[in-house]
Amino acid sequence: MNSDGGGSPTRPAVSDDQPVTDPAVCSLPNQADPVAFKQAMDLIRRRRKYFFATIILYMPLMWVANRISPTFRSMAITFSVWVVVLFITALYSALARCPRCGHYFHMNGMSLLYLRRCLHCQNHINAS
Repeated sequence: MNSDGGGSPTRPAVSDDQPVTDPAVCSLPNQADPVAFKQAMDLIRRRRKYFFATIILYMPLMWVANRISPTFRSMAITFSVWVVVLFITALYSALARCPRCGHYFHMNGMSLLYLRRCLHCQNHINAS
């Protein structure tokens, strides 16, 4: 920003030959191919299903483990295996890239949020 000498900042002049870009809007590198876009969105939806299925399977899995062997050791082993599978599916789904903007769909920096929209370009999970 420039100052006009009076202490109030003024905006720099924008010439016509410089493109004006908004840093809040992602570029759209892969939007030209609708087939690849649909396949990438299907991949994101499939990875989300794996993650949420792992979460939903926790209670039935622990119930079955308790029915088979109600010891602390068997429950701890079952829980440990479930946590490892949960970590793998969370990592697998977190590293899915948005086909519209190319950023991670569910990650923004170190934030992992399973929202229904891309955290960068707001592409909806049901877009196709």
